[in-house]
Amino acid sequence: MQPALDSNTLDRLIALGRQQGHLTNRDLEDNLPIASMSAEDIALIVVQLEETGVSVELDASLVSPDPKPSPAPVRSAVIIPFPDRAAAARMKQRKAPLQKAPASAPAPAKSPGQKSRAAHWAVAVSGLLVLALLVGIVKMLGV
Repeated sequence: MQPALDSNTLDRLIALGRQQGHLTNRDLEDNLPIASMSAEDIALIVVQLEETGVSVELDASLVSPDPKPSPAPVRSAVIIPFPDRAAAARMKQRKAPLQKAPASAPAPAKSPGQKSRAAHWAVAVSGLLVLALLVGIVKMLGV
């Protein structure tokens, strides 16, 4: 196993990752001696970077001994990421309560008895319509 990575290189990668929002294979290849590193060394560096909050997007070509070109994945849907921790913290820190929309002109309130009576009439009328429809179908079929 290789000695620990010097702190300047790690700090440079962390700064780059925070600036871009993530690191890619290309970023690691440009800043690290990948050719002389084992998959374990690369994994340890990735873990260190992710512990500092820098997301690392790796594909298998970086850690596999015999990289094979893989076809680009077909994206059938757009994946919407969850908000980062800083955005979630800002949402929690909101102090002002949500504002209520101004009330429109209030409709005259019906008493519970009027609502119940209207519902009963609606059910009765729809029942009569269904009965009339069934009688019509039976007469049409001549049963």
